[in-house]
Amino acid sequence: MSIRDSGATRLRSLHPSPANGTGRPLLGLHDYGRLEVAAFQELDLLSPMRPRLARLLSEARVVPSPEIPANVITLGTTVRYRVDGDRMERRVLTLGREYVPSGQYVSVLTPVGLALLGRTPGETVEAETFTGDILRIAISMLEHQPEAEARARSLGGHDDGPEAA
Repeated sequence: MSIRDSGATRLRSLHPSPANGTGRPLLGLHDYGRLEVAAFQELDLLSPMRPRLARLLSEARVVPSPEIPANVITLGTTVRYRVDGDRMERRVLTLGREYVPSGQYVSVLTPVGLALLGRTPGETVEAETFTGDILRIAISMLEHQPEAEARARSLGGHDDGPEAA
């Protein structure tokens, strides 16, 4: 189900995204900006991920970061998924090789990481590896999303700690 165009591979959702109803990945403006820098300044011109990332950026629906629904996978999200029905994976989605204390991360600069970005639990997406194999990725759940955590902190009121008592 992948579509090739000028050497790039389009990642196609097999089940439309409940978050936006269009099947297009949903990105926050902050993540979009970081990915744009990666695509056009940090990645080598010959990197196989460069055209894939450029395609995602051109097809994504972009909204202000605070408006990203809590169930959408963003950079920094801890997500659980299965690749080709294998064991459940638990990873933090990162840009590059950002430090994750557990070492359990997946970069958006890989086919699997890019396929996860902007998607929601319940979706199954495909990603094409660099060798041409097609991986089916079933997204199970999000454990942590930075934007949702930031909203919860801002709405939770002010806790001045024990000194406030």
